[in-house]
Amino acid sequence: MVRAGFRDGEEFRHLTYIAALMRCFPGRNRQNTGDLRPPPAGIANCAHWLDSELRLLRPQMLILVGQLAIARFLGPGSLEERVGQSFGQRPVMIPLPHPSGQNRWLNLPANRDRLSAALALIGEMRSNFVRRRTEK
Repeated sequence: MVRAGFRDGEEFRHLTYIAALMRCFPGRNRQNTGDLRPPPAGIANCAHWLDSELRLLRPQMLILVGQLAIARFLGPGSLEERVGQSFGQRPVMIPLPHPSGQNRWLNLPANRDRLSAALALIGEMRSNFVRRRTEK
């Protein structure tokens, strides 16, 4: 997240709360090259936990990482239509592609440009958040 303007990993962890759509580990895939995709039933079973966390935290921004998170909050749609854009106001939602090494989405230069635009949006939000905190 340094590309998004965070000083380092420590600042990122200090300013963010990381949550998952599903609390249980779905297991490894058959090839043992990555994790299984969380099943819809598992995501649905855990939805109340995530919804409760968001009500308590009242975040200013949600960084939606991967299609599952993006679809959960924005509904179905392509990464090309969403990465590099922001949605909503409180919280502002900024979609990112999943960082998995198996994800080939970033192989296209246009998609790398979309990612850069999304990281710039996150950086803007971070700067505004830090500025407001120091003004208090």
